[in-house]
Amino acid sequence: MGIVVIMGIFLILIFSIAISQTAFAEEPSGEIWELLSPMPTPRTEVVAVPVGEKIYVIGGFDRNGRGTNTVEVFDTMNNSWKSVSPIPEKLHHAGAAAYNEEIYVVGGYKNGWTATNSLLIYDSKTDTWRSGPDMPTARGALTAQFIGDILYAVGGAKTTTLSTNESFDTKTNSWQTRAQMPTARDHLSSAVVEEKLYVIGGRVMSMASNLGVNEVYDPQSDGWEILEEMPTPRGGLTASAIAKTVFVFGGEQTFGTFDQNEQYIPEQGWQTREPMPNARHGLGSATVNDRIYVIGGGIVPGLGVSGLNESYYNPNYIPEFGLTSIVVLSAGMGIMIYLFRRKIKKN
Repeated sequence: MGIVVIMGIFLILIFSIAISQTAFAEEPSGEIWELLSPMPTPRTEVVAVPVGEKIYVIGGFDRNGRGTNTVEVFDTMNNSWKSVSPIPEKLHHAGAAAYNEEIYVVGGYKNGWTATNSLLIYDSKTDTWRSGPDMPTARGALTAQFIGDILYAVGGAKTTTLSTNESFDTKTNSWQTRAQMPTARDHLSSAVVEEKLYVIGGRVMSMASNLGVNEVYDPQSDGWEILEEMPTPRGGLTASAIAKTVFVFGGEQTFGTFDQNEQYIPEQGWQTREPMPNARHGLGSATVNDRIYVIGGGIVPGLGVSGLNESYYNPNYIPEFGLTSIVVLSAGMGIMIYLFRRKIKKN
């Protein structure tokens, strides 16, 4: 067998091993939490949405327990905040996600605890708001994410906890009912990994009924799959994706708040990571570059607010490509170069 064929087979094997090791180092050592400039207006039950290298924190409860229309932007590059145009309605417990430098805020509660079906759209380039078509089902304490051009609004509660799954198509400017989530829940969290929506945790109307449920929705098949449950059942939590995995932070129960940081790796399962420096619920999170930013939320259960702003970073991984992959590929390339040089010398 020629040296070229051998080298080709060897390269394929090395690449296969590397790909199987991508995503995240298994050891939690070396994780770093950093305390950053606090949010100017302490709040809880917010939504946090990344647009480029900035994070928009929208609505929530203020320290007096009133819904607020405050929108503040954190610039991750210079660790600073500024205020932008307030959202047209004073909302808390809304869902939100970004698409093409615009932020879509859907549902939530207003005027106390009245569930709304509004869709409010913020243009980050012009600092202006506009209204979109109303969501079919009014609800708050839901979760929302974009997959491609389509916004998915899942779960939440009105007078009862819901399993509702509705989508908004930005191309047709219309809503559609999708397959219901297997487990009805509110105060849940979600993140997108490889065009699938992972919906994790939540509760059934009360912080005494927290869930560890982990279900994934595939828009291509309009179907759900039930996955391994989260180790720590909790609602009022937040989730963000990085390196093809999902991190879940915080939450609340009757007697306190959670500082848990748990990571779900598709096809592998759960790992416990370095806890948040400050336990809290009703917080927002967003991934920018190689860090997850965890902002706001209440330190005590129920009505409690903070301006806390913490970032989480793990130097043991490179997004989309684990350290093991780098080591394996480097070793493989070294061997290939050695074999190639031997071949030249023989000739």
